Formats: sequence, structure tokens, C-alpha cells
Amino acid sequence: MSSRASETGRSAPFFDHGLFLLHLNRGKEDLRKGLYDDARREFEEARRFRATDPEVLSNLALAMFHLGHLDDAERITRGLLVSHADSVPLLFNLGLILFKAGRAEAREPLERVLALAPGHRKAHLTVGLLLQREGRLAEANRHFEAAGSERKAGFDGDDTITRTARSAASGPSEPGAYVPSVKPEAFDDSRTRREPSTQPIQAPQPPPEAPRSAPVPPAVAPVAPPVPARILVGVPEGAQGPRPTFSPRPGGVVAVDLRDGAFVRRTALAGRTGVAELEADGSLPGALSRFFVHGTGAGGVLLVDPRRSLHLVFLRGEFLSADPARLFGFDARLTYREDPAFEFRRQIALPFLKLFGSGAVAFSVAAEPARLEVSPETPLTLSCRSLLAYGGELTVDLVEDSDPLAELGGGPVVTVSGAGWVLIEA
Repeated sequence: MSSRASETGRSAPFFDHGLFLLHLNRGKEDLRKGLYDDARREFEEARRFRATDPEVLSNLALAMFHLGHLDDAERITRGLLVSHADSVPLLFNLGLILFKAGRAEAREPLERVLALAPGHRKAHLTVGLLLQREGRLAEANRHFEAAGSERKAGFDGDDTITRTARSAASGPSEPGAYVPSVKPEAFDDSRTRREPSTQPIQAPQPPPEAPRSAPVPPAVAPVAPPVPARILVGVPEGAQGPRPTFSPRPGGVVAVDLRDGAFVRRTALAGRTGVAELEADGSLPGALSRFFVHGTGAGGVLLVDPRRSLHLVFLRGEFLSADPARLFGFDARLTYREDPAFEFRRQIALPFLKLFGSGAVAFSVAAEPARLEVSPETPLTLSCRSLLAYGGELTVDLVEDSDPLAELGGGPVVTVSGAGWVLIEA
């Protein structure tokens, strides 16, 4: 077991350093591969360690849905809705479960989804299929149009939902015929956003003025130069925050203070200062094994990424999925694991890294990245090589190679939908 797994002083509400993480990651990977029975067993094992963990339960419900255990999937999803009553993904999944079970009450949670997110295309598609099943074809077609059935094949926006809606709108299915499939949605218990997470690096603030009551030194006394203020990036004005872990230095160098611990990308290491202890981190699987170095001690390290600079993102008890190849590193108090949630995972060299907690994440960027808000009404389509990171209740789906955008040389094209934000750069 790695030294990271043996630490006991770090707080992580959803995360356990050991078997819980092992089973959770295996289950999510099995789910991505379509090995639903294996995924179910892994999530059941993970639930032994965290019986009420929302991420485990929501993924277990997805596995049950795909296995056809609709009663179990419904029971788990309804249980999650007790504490997440307005979760659009959970409400949609409940409606989809009831629809697949052939129950008329499927309409209620789906209508609730459309009340919360009027542009939710999957909900429109499923309501359309439900109405089509009932013979209400005119109403069904209006929902199919809202899902994208009127979009032309091969043009921008011709994604999986569009093609499914177009197929459904072509006419009602005969009894026993194939019914177009609709995928359930992933649930992420990080919907609350108290304030934006991405903040620019602030310039040093001048030292505070001396109190008016302070004695004036003699005129002949030497004038000492002012002591520069310490940069506390992202700390609200007037608040006392921890010392910054990552700081920019001239020449494009990033200095990392290791007194509170940090994980840094080993290919960016250029040197060390003081008494810095470094250990390659082998706790991640596959291509990410030993990708990061865990640094501790009364010293620091220097990081360099040619022609790229530092951009900091601060997490406050929230999730972030990031491209590991474009990280300088992150605070050691953040918990992390491989994020297998991407449909395009198989087409990229490295899986994204999913982080959680409160602390700094340091990105290596060519220019200040753009932060774009995503809502159910405004999904985003972009080249996956431009996707730096994202947070919130977002789903990332691959747009097949037939999409015209894929011919622009940007590699796989993805759609980002749900509620959250993304960071992108050229």
C-alpha cells in the first residue's frame, strides 16, 4: 500500500484510502466497458465501506438499470432523491427507469426535469417515446423536435440524441420492435456553487499603513524599505489564509512550497530547494502510475514547462476533472483518482484526473484559459484537446467522426451537457 493510502489525517467526505477507492474505481471502469455485472459487484463491495455514499449508490443504480434490475434501480434512485430532490440527473434516471418498466407514472419525474431544465433533450426524447407509446403522436413529435429530430444528418449538432430522436420521429414502433435507446445520466453530488472556483493570480498588495497612533521615528533615523506583502492567491480580502503552495517566479518558473505537501507532475520537475523529500506516486492505475511525484519536507521544488505559465484554480469542497498532462500539480490535501467517466477515454493518451476537496490546483497553460458556463439549455461542443478541465454536474459524450467538426484536425469532438463550467484553451 502506498504512503498516500496510509495517511489518516486528511479529511475526505466521499473518499477512503484503500479498498473503498479500489472497488469504486474498478466499478466505474467496468461500467464504462459495459461489464455491468462486474460493475454491480464492485459497487456492492464499495457500499460495504460507505453505505450511504451518493456516488456509489448512483453508479450502482446505473449498473442495475443496464442489467434490467429495474426495481432495484428505482429503489436506489428514489432513496437518493430524498436528499437530492431537485437533481436533474436523478429525476431523469427515475423517469427513464419507469419508462423502461412500462409504467405510466414515468411522465411525472420527466415533467419535473423539464420544469427545472426546459432544454433537457433526453427528457424531451423520453417523454416523446412515452407519448408515442400511448398513441399521442402529435404531442410526441413536438418533444422529438425539442430533442433535435429536425436537425439534418451530418451537420453540426448531429449527435447521438439527435439521431435517436430522428429515428423515433420516423414513426411509432410495431409491438415487439426495437425501441430507440436512451442512456441514463451520471450523478455528481457537487451541484452547490457558493462562488466561482477559477480566480486569476493577483498582484502583491502594498503593506498596511501604520496606525495613526504609532510614534513617528526621528527624522535622522534611516528609512527602511517597505516589506512586500505576501501573495495570498484567491483568499478573500481581510481573511487569513494558508501560505500559497504554488507561486510564479521570473522566467516562467513555478515554485512549490512543500511544507504542507503537494503532488507535482514529474516531467515538469526542474530542481529543488531546501530539504525536499520526493517520492513517485504509484497509487494511480495504468498510464497515470508514477505520473506524479509526492513532495514533502521543509523545502520546495521548481517546475518548468517551456512556453507555458501558471494558472490556479481553487476548490472549496468540490469536484474537478482535469487533463493531467496540463497540470503543474495540486495540494496534497486534495483527494484524487482516475476519472473513467468519458465516452472518449479510449481515444486519449491519458485519462482525466478527478480531484475533490479544498485546495489549489495548478495548471500549465499557454494563455489565460476561458471559463464557460454550461447549463442544460446551453450544451457545449468542442474539440477534446481544448478541454482543460470541468466541474459540476456535467456529462461529456463523444461526437462520432461523422461530425463535420472532427474534420478540422482537432481530434475527437465532444459535447458537454448538464449544469457546471469548463475551462478551455487553444
